[in-house]
Amino acid sequence: MSAQLQSEATVRIAAAQSDPMPVLEGALALHRAGRFEEAAAIYQRILEDFPDQPNALHLLGMTETERGRPEQAAELIQRAMKFVPDAPEPHVDLGNALRAMGKRDEAAESYRRALALRPDFALAHTCLGGLLGTMGRFEAALGHCRTAIALDPKLLPARITLATVLQNARRGPEAARAWRDVIELQPNRAETFYQLAGQLIGLGYFREALLCADRAIALQPEHPLFHCARGQTLIRLYDGKAAEASFRRALELAPTSRDALAGLGWAQRVQGHFDEAAGSLGRLKEVDPADVRNVAHISSTGSLSGSAEEIAELVAVIENERVAPDDRVIAGFSLGRLLDQAGRYDEAFARYANANNLMLQNWPVTGEHFDPAIFHQSVDALIASNTPDALAEAAAIGNPSELPVFVCGMPRSGTTLVEQICASHSRVQGAGELDLIPRLAQTLARQRAPGTELSEAARRAADATIVQLHGMRGAALRVIDKLPDNILMVGIIARLFPRARIVYCSRDARDISLSCYFQRFVVGAQHFSYDIANCGKRCADVRRVAAHWMGLKPLHMIEVNYEKLVNDLEGESRRVIEFLGLDWEPACLDFHHTERTVATVSHWQVRQPLYTSSIGRWRHYEKHLGPLFDALTESAAGTD
Repeated sequence: MSAQLQSEATVRIAAAQSDPMPVLEGALALHRAGRFEEAAAIYQRILEDFPDQPNALHLLGMTETERGRPEQAAELIQRAMKFVPDAPEPHVDLGNALRAMGKRDEAAESYRRALALRPDFALAHTCLGGLLGTMGRFEAALGHCRTAIALDPKLLPARITLATVLQNARRGPEAARAWRDVIELQPNRAETFYQLAGQLIGLGYFREALLCADRAIALQPEHPLFHCARGQTLIRLYDGKAAEASFRRALELAPTSRDALAGLGWAQRVQGHFDEAAGSLGRLKEVDPADVRNVAHISSTGSLSGSAEEIAELVAVIENERVAPDDRVIAGFSLGRLLDQAGRYDEAFARYANANNLMLQNWPVTGEHFDPAIFHQSVDALIASNTPDALAEAAAIGNPSELPVFVCGMPRSGTTLVEQICASHSRVQGAGELDLIPRLAQTLARQRAPGTELSEAARRAADATIVQLHGMRGAALRVIDKLPDNILMVGIIARLFPRARIVYCSRDARDISLSCYFQRFVVGAQHFSYDIANCGKRCADVRRVAAHWMGLKPLHMIEVNYEKLVNDLEGESRRVIEFLGLDWEPACLDFHHTERTVATVSHWQVRQPLYTSSIGRWRHYEKHLGPLFDALTESAAGTD
């Protein structure tokens, strides 16, 4: 506090020996303005003359919590409570101090005492809800948050706490809605746009996430994390160069930011700049040797040496139960990869299995789960409803453009390799994994009345999609959407884009299943992949529906088999380019030199010369794959 303010405060206190309240109100104004040091100085002067003044004790305790001294805060607030035992407010602030001390159970009890004294105390419900959320007691936490909002719909902390709890509970759609409610209440809070961007990334709404990140930056340009959020979104939008610029801007603002260094390495990897990425991660390791992102990329790049030291570091992370489960999962997959590369297959499988089990154990109760029986039934429904007559009739209203190409199949079936070969052609634009078709399907499902066929609304949606693809194409005649799960959407594609070309990628189901089980999917989690038997069941059903599509659209759909492609790269590549209606270009065989952003987990593999070591990889793990073999046998028997 300035000398002038100190002098004025001293005069006011001296003039109010019998009534400190006017001075207290002045200090409280400073407190509310975040000027904690100045407010605390005045509270202390009041207590020199009025040692038992409960408001001064309480408020000084609050400033001590704000200043990072919760032990002193708790002592002061408890002194105040002796004089006002029936006041609920000190119990809330004592709870905040106890929480800051790590005494979560005692903090919760303090909040409950406040509610016992005043059941309609919205702030107490908010604080208790937030604390319970950090303890993993999400349903109880949400109950208190919603009670607080019902009591005071405009209480901003209650809205923020609700959104945070939903976020921590991995209830993404609900969390996104909650953050939007916060924006309605306070439209210019930059942090809210940042948090909403993170939720939208998790939901796959990347363009909306970019708008939110940009809005956060516009409101608070010097915050490094907002630039990191922009970079993360741009990677998902396959713009590695722009993402790299965002992470570099974050590092200008915070040179030791771990998020910025990790993000920069990620942006460099997806562009194929692996040496530069290693340098960025080296800087991250200097800043924080314990940051698990130092080794997270090993699952997709295989760039670490697998030294005893690296293995020991990963084991230490995995076995430390104080480390967040997500980080232990990352370390588990990374260690599995290292051991696999070293030929230590039994140890590798054990590490992969532990990582997958840990993933399942920490999967949210309310999160999306894979049910093989339901998936099987959905494939049955697709086959039954998509007959030749139904498709021929509906296709009459579709957009006739030949611009879109869909490369699809199971994840890890070679879709990224096929896209990279095609995108090496001068007239082909590889757009990565777009969400165009799933979104179209959702839109049409909302617009379509039960029992009716597709309508003009479908044609308008198809036309809008072609306009969007034209914005991506540059000089290209074909734009590739490489979303693997579009294999389930071929019926929609055939109706809306009857002249679109579809490339179905197939591969040995045993290798696909093992590769999925050994992969931690970062974007668009593949929920089946954490159980080896489910990998096989899903693989079999995808193969079943693909065979149905191939029978329906032989002129506009081809199968590219991974094993054939690896053994006859030029012959199969020529066949694909011919299918696209383009002249052959030798650059397609030099696909690993093509400069473009590849944001899938295969971004390292497609930049290497073609190798055959992944064919028959399952044989190294044969003795561990009984559940997979049983699932594939059962699925085959079910289709006889």
